[in-house]
Amino acid sequence: MATMKDIALRTGVSVATVSNVLNGKPGAASDSKAQEIFTIAQELHYHPNSFAKNLKLRRSNSIGIITEDLTVFNTPEIVDGIESYCEEHGYEIIVDNMRLFKRYKNDFTDTPQHSRYFENALSTLVSKQVEGIVYVGYHCREISFLPTFEDIPFVYAYCFPKGGGFSSVYPDDENAGYHVGQTLIRCGHRKIGVIVGPVTSIHAQSRLCGFQRALLENQILYNPETTFWGDWSRNSGYEIAEKLLSMDITAIFAMNDLMASGVYTYCLEHNIAVGRDISLFGYDNRDIVDLYSPAISSVAPPLHEIGRKSAELVLRQIQSNTLINERFLLPCSVHLRDSVVRI
Repeated sequence: MATMKDIALRTGVSVATVSNVLNGKPGAASDSKAQEIFTIAQELHYHPNSFAKNLKLRRSNSIGIITEDLTVFNTPEIVDGIESYCEEHGYEIIVDNMRLFKRYKNDFTDTPQHSRYFENALSTLVSKQVEGIVYVGYHCREISFLPTFEDIPFVYAYCFPKGGGFSSVYPDDENAGYHVGQTLIRCGHRKIGVIVGPVTSIHAQSRLCGFQRALLENQILYNPETTFWGDWSRNSGYEIAEKLLSMDITAIFAMNDLMASGVYTYCLEHNIAVGRDISLFGYDNRDIVDLYSPAISSVAPPLHEIGRKSAELVLRQIQSNTLINERFLLPCSVHLRDSVVRI
């Protein structure tokens, strides 16, 4: 079993300094050295439970946020939701950004380097004596990065942890896909083309399941030949639009707004009037939907609410000194605009 002496040897400081840092004594070491001590203690598995307990007693009134990438569209609104809730309850936030999208784009393969980014972010926040942490994913999926200090309140937002053990909050994509299907059917559409995201995407699979459920409830046969798998890009929407519009369909459900914009561009270039000749539904309700006339119908994921719920769960665990392990799916909102015509 590792001792303080082992940590002192690895970090080049005295045992007394290690003890003072791990016990939260102010000014025991510089921020960088304290972070190094926490990191080595973590690597050596030095009494993680007792350390986490001591950490929680410090009451720094701060919450840490680990973001996979701050530049992805969903992340800022989630962070804002966390901050708004914390602000109302007298807590500050400290953000550490791993920049995974900038580094790897949509490659979600977990690698040792991914894990190192997570461990570094975790160590940084622990060294700043945060009382709880929210991990914000930029794509809903199972996350293998798990905190080693299991007694620190930890919540996953817009994703969920492998094997459970921690609370998670993310959008209810399946019901959103269902409501889009119901909306198009109520508008008279029976032959609907679908542009899904990547086949490995949980978002895409859930939205498609919900859409298929709407067809089933209305006794409409699902046609796999009018379903195409895209890659979330505008270009894939444009290319698939050419295939779908050669078929006998009256509406297209593109499962993000970028692909929907690609469909819209193809229609403009080929004198096909969106909202008259073809109906179009997107997803994410980004600013781009209002740049077109008519504006694109879309689904708004509850990003701000996901942030607030995540913060609520962290603070509840801090105040009750009890860890919570639950999954929360929050409802999305459907925005019907003039890109969908009744037939």
